[in-house]
Amino acid sequence: MKQPFDYNSILYNEAIFYLEQKWQRSLNDHEKQILIEGYKFGRLVETENHCQIGFSE
Repeated sequence: MKQPFDYNSILYNEAIFYLEQKWQRSLNDHEKQILIEGYKFGRLVETENHCQIGFSE
């Protein structure tokens, strides 16, 4: 598996804001870092799957 890319912090902030609103509390620094790593991994998998679909057509 390839290494995930770093994205613009506004994308991370959007995910953090979403969970803080959903859970009705502020995330601590550890939770934010885990969310950011999960976001990067999810985007990597999404991109790889999208590329595979493009090649199979």
